[in-house]
Amino acid sequence: MNRQLPLLSLAALLGTNSLAVQADELPFTLSGHVRVNYGHQDWQLPEIRDGFEFESIKLGVAGESDQFSYKAEYRWYENTDFDTIRFAELTYHWDESTDITAGITQTPFGLQPFGSNNFWFSVNYYLGFEDDYEAGIKINHDYGNWDFQAAYFMNDEYNDAAEFGRYSFDVADDGEFRNQEDGQYNLRANYTAKLLPRSTTDIGVSYQYGDILNLDTLEEGDMTAYAVHVRHQQGDFKVELQYIDYEYDLAAPEGQATDRISLSAFTFPFLAAADGSTYSANLVYSVPYKFTRINSLTCYTEYSVAQGDEASGRDSSQWINGCSFGWDKLFVYVDSIQGKNMWFSGGPGVGLDLGGRQETTHRLNINLGIYF
Repeated sequence: MNRQLPLLSLAALLGTNSLAVQADELPFTLSGHVRVNYGHQDWQLPEIRDGFEFESIKLGVAGESDQFSYKAEYRWYENTDFDTIRFAELTYHWDESTDITAGITQTPFGLQPFGSNNFWFSVNYYLGFEDDYEAGIKINHDYGNWDFQAAYFMNDEYNDAAEFGRYSFDVADDGEFRNQEDGQYNLRANYTAKLLPRSTTDIGVSYQYGDILNLDTLEEGDMTAYAVHVRHQQGDFKVELQYIDYEYDLAAPEGQATDRISLSAFTFPFLAAADGSTYSANLVYSVPYKFTRINSLTCYTEYSVAQGDEASGRDSSQWINGCSFGWDKLFVYVDSIQGKNMWFSGGPGVGLDLGGRQETTHRLNINLGIYF
């Protein structure tokens, strides 16, 4: 994409060269993507089981000034017909070891920046524990081999539990189960070690506590979650392991079930187990062979499962095998996804026995994106 075109055209219209600047002279950088997607979903009716579709456009901006840096990203999704902010944050670099970030920023919880390498993430993403963004402030401090993070978030990115058109999965008001995030604290610590030659091992723990306001009773409940996570890089191989335990204590109206909570993103609400745990394990191989055209070829097998703790609980799982690769500005994901009782894979929810489709399903997904 020619980033100079808008500025040069404007200069021509004004009859002056004063605006004919080069893109790399701008005080910020632009980034983005344009993506299309092919999907085969074996649980769908034959007439809608396969097909290509325009998936999304992303526009990002980033820059720095003195001791400050900033970045923001906005996305337009055509396949689900909504647009949303992903993040918008300002960071003050206190010194070489400490950063303070405010705005809509990533929650410091679990494996960072992602606990997955495939296009569709793990079950943790759909429970709000992976690539999640909230409105608040966080501090990052490096001390030797340690990395410490602490954060307080006032609310979700829209402060509206009935707004389902969002990127991050948050507590939702679906009209029946009416809850909203109302303040959240996060702590995360990670230690980086070199236990073996040609290796790096990250070992970390995370903790999260938040208030959950019930919009019917106007009383506060709460949620707690903790995680233990490991990432080991050995040459061209990477292993990622994570365990999460979480619990919502809801101030629900009398007679309403408290073993489930409504979450939402991508325009849809769904039910998830209010008390549960998740397990995830990834094996990733970065192919060292140098191709003529293809670069950064990576293959992976990634398994994750969510288990509801109550009698109504039922395992929801996702097993993804695939590869991703770059070709100049084109980046491609090819994923084979097996899901069971999983909302994303045709199931009715996450971690619950809600009836409906609970057998194993298969999705073949190919995503092609031009990134700039």
